[in-house]
Amino acid sequence: MTNEKTSIGLRGPALLALAAWLLAGCVVQDQRPVTRIVAERATTEVAQDELLDVGIRLFDPNIPASEEEQEKQRVFPEVRKAESRYIPVLIRDTLEDSGQWGQVRVLPSDGTGMEIFVDGRIVESDGQQLELDVVVTDATGRTWFRKTYEAEADTRAYKDGIAKPRDPFENLYNTLANDLLAFRRTLTREQRVQVRQVADLRFAAELAPYAFDGYLAQDKKGAYTVVRLPAGEDPLVQRLQRVRERDYALVDTLNEHYASFGSSVAEPYTSWRKFTYEELEAEAQAKREALTRQVLGAVAVVGGVLAGQNTGSSAGSAAATAAVIGGIYAFKSGLDKRAEIKLHSESLKQLGDSFQAEVQPMVVDVEGRTLQLTGSAEQQYTEWRQLLRQLYENETGLPADPGVAATGSPSPGTP
Repeated sequence: MTNEKTSIGLRGPALLALAAWLLAGCVVQDQRPVTRIVAERATTEVAQDELLDVGIRLFDPNIPASEEEQEKQRVFPEVRKAESRYIPVLIRDTLEDSGQWGQVRVLPSDGTGMEIFVDGRIVESDGQQLELDVVVTDATGRTWFRKTYEAEADTRAYKDGIAKPRDPFENLYNTLANDLLAFRRTLTREQRVQVRQVADLRFAAELAPYAFDGYLAQDKKGAYTVVRLPAGEDPLVQRLQRVRERDYALVDTLNEHYASFGSSVAEPYTSWRKFTYEELEAEAQAKREALTRQVLGAVAVVGGVLAGQNTGSSAGSAAATAAVIGGIYAFKSGLDKRAEIKLHSESLKQLGDSFQAEVQPMVVDVEGRTLQLTGSAEQQYTEWRQLLRQLYENETGLPADPGVAATGSPSPGTP
């Protein structure tokens, strides 16, 4: 009998230790305020011939192919598509505010004609976390850097009553801006000037390959170097500049639309992220409570059973029975909490659906042509670049493509 009591005495602490070990992972510390990171602003004027124009191309939304995987990862396709447009706008605004760059524009994913290009892919995005894969290159083909940016939401941005709302992931954009500036500073003045020259010549070569052939050289790795520069007074160059101004006009029109899109989306998107954050927190809390109740319930049941087997008094037996019943109830309440988890998951989906309804495509007219800024906006942009060739032909009276015959029809084999 003594040995049995000793065994029971050891099992009690062991069960408590087991419960404590299982519940240790359920304790979550309150989030500390996120230290703010500021984008470095220009304090002196950058030389005009060294100012680099930046194009932020629409990000890859990274939407899983199957609906099952979308639901598993909690990716709402229309929300992701909106984010793929909205995030580049935020990056553009950050770079513009720094005063460190020339023109900063948002471009379709196949956009060209700029000196620096920022491309990105959304890895994860919800109200709690933002993770982006970013690649920065320049017109010469040089890769500045590839980097994954991760940030936790600064929840102060979600608080009501803030005079000037800010993005909860502002630190991420400011860090990217500072990284861009840091790399630019590693380039010599000659390298920065060459980036601008190559960008101009690549634009010219896209419109009129035959006229500007031989000005650029490209190595096996795809890097461009300037072989020679056209004369500034060359009529072809001057006409090309006029065509390029029209291209800038269209891109600026697109940017006005992206800016308008960003303004219209900012409030519902911030609300969506705020409520998503709250729902994720509530869901996590429900999971912690469910596990807590299930573990403690199981411990109470096992302890009650052991106590009932080894007690000799009726009072002890009643207490053991009560412990078992209480443990079963606690365990059941843990299962009920799991039903609550499902409700929070459904709430997340409803929030995503409601946001999708607020980010419908917009339409903009450019010189009598209607452009719809959805997935087809890039097709429209491609058509515009083809139209630029026609504009160039009108300016010069010569075909941009040497494969085009005098009749204006493509020669055999020309797409």
